[in-house]
Amino acid sequence: MINMYQTSLPPPPIPPRLDSVKSAPGPGHNKPLLGFLIGMIVLQMLLLLGGFTYLYHKENEYEEDFEHKYLDDMIVLRRLGECEKDSQSVLDCKELVEKYKNIMAKVSQVEGKAAKLTGSVPSYGAMARVIVKQPVADRPPTSKYLEWNIGHSVLRNVQYFKSSWLKVLQPGDYIIYSQVAFSKWHPKTLLASRVKLRKGEAGQEKDLMTSYCSLGDQNHTDLCTAFQGGVFSLEPKDQLSVWVTDPTLVNYEEGTTTFGLYKL
Repeated sequence: MINMYQTSLPPPPIPPRLDSVKSAPGPGHNKPLLGFLIGMIVLQMLLLLGGFTYLYHKENEYEEDFEHKYLDDMIVLRRLGECEKDSQSVLDCKELVEKYKNIMAKVSQVEGKAAKLTGSVPSYGAMARVIVKQPVADRPPTSKYLEWNIGHSVLRNVQYFKSSWLKVLQPGDYIIYSQVAFSKWHPKTLLASRVKLRKGEAGQEKDLMTSYCSLGDQNHTDLCTAFQGGVFSLEPKDQLSVWVTDPTLVNYEEGTTTFGLYKL
């Protein structure tokens, strides 16, 4: 007999189970995910465009509001710079100084609000307001340059130099003013105050501004005030001081004799 149950061929492979067969994804399987990603990108671009548009319009509104509110203040500053040209009376200049003080108060308020909104410390520009120093009794001043009481003065980015001079640290345009009150007259010379400028400690001094006032004669007991103010361009290390006819004729009451500057 022939053995029909034996063969040299390998056995056939075992067919796969039904639960192990995985169907391949169709061509439309990734369309929802792709649409979602495209939608997110478009949404992000719209949000960015809307944000830039909003900030642009808010900036324009802020500039218009700023010009509307502070137009008068800017006019005051321009007129204050014209005082040195004798285009206005001394009384007008005194009124401008009072308005200038109000402007400085507004600037401080704006900087304070900005600091609260941003959470940062306000960075003040250069400014100085110094008050005259009372001379020591029985020791008349040896110089015609007024000395300043730094303990009762304000200095920001401006240095105090050798009792009488203020040294600028930042370049730019500055409003400079001085107010000197005289309570005694001089028999031979006019009562005058001059703002002096020099380029460094060894630089040659020059008169930046000059102002006069008069008490009439020795029988007058009233005060006269020599006020001056203007806008000047200064460089780092420029030094400023106030020269007077005679320091013994100056009134040293608080608030009557001051000197200051403010960087625009």
